[in-house]
Amino acid sequence: MSKTEHGYALCRKGQKIIKGPVVRGGLHEVSIPLRCPPGSELIGVSHHHPGGSLQLSEQDKLTARAKGLEVVCVTAGDKAKCYRFRQR
Repeated sequence: MSKTEHGYALCRKGQKIIKGPVVRGGLHEVSIPLRCPPGSELIGVSHHHPGGSLQLSEQDKLTARAKGLEVVCVTAGDKAKCYRFRQR
């Protein structure tokens, strides 16, 4: 299991979900560029919690709302959970 957070932008292109470049952060945070490839739209982010929790932190929730993200996904080990923040 990775000991640092890492993550990427989630982008929609038609019916496909594609990911932006993977970026690495520190033990408790990662700064994910909110950019998508041309022709796609940003819908959210996915990031890894090295501590094993699939719950969003308060900072995760604040960032999602402030940036108007539709979805935030968290991975920990081989598990994942996504949270919806706004409707399309």
